[in-house]
Amino acid sequence: MRIFIIPAAMLFALPTYADNLSGFYAGGNANFIDGNATLGAGNDVEFRSIEAFGGYKLNGWVGGETRTGLGLSGESYSIGTGDAQQNIELGIDYYQSIYYRVEKANQVAKLYGLVGATFLQWGRDVDYMDGSTLEDSYTETGFSYGLGVGFVMNENTNLNFEYRQLINTDTVEFTVINVGFDFRF
Repeated sequence: MRIFIIPAAMLFALPTYADNLSGFYAGGNANFIDGNATLGAGNDVEFRSIEAFGGYKLNGWVGGETRTGLGLSGESYSIGTGDAQQNIELGIDYYQSIYYRVEKANQVAKLYGLVGATFLQWGRDVDYMDGSTLEDSYTETGFSYGLGVGFVMNENTNLNFEYRQLINTDTVEFTVINVGFDFRF
């Protein structure tokens, strides 16, 4: 009988050594985005957005993730004077990203890297003093990468901090710093 107790105890103890590295997960982030540009008024271009994400980790070396983000706030500024003044608003409409994700984790924390691509749509609204307006919408698709660290809060929940190059093309470059949570199923 004792010969079966030790293997049974070892079998039941295995989940205590498991981390939350494999399986499905979903979560959300609050993003602080730097446009890596300066407006005509001399201000830096900064945006705020929220994003939802989900993915699957087969193991530490094989994982995929998709993200969808919505812009919350953008930049407003004015150029010119008098009748030639223009009030300009810049903002991110939405973006979608897909990533290959590698991750190294233990029971306390995880370090992960992201490599993929992002589709981004943003807009510009110009209000002229004569009452006319101009609305432009732009789209870009480009390379995206990032690095993050997550801290295990409980068996299934992680608190994450990231630095990410949201998109990097010849015309736009947006850098993101974010904080968020994910839940492992």
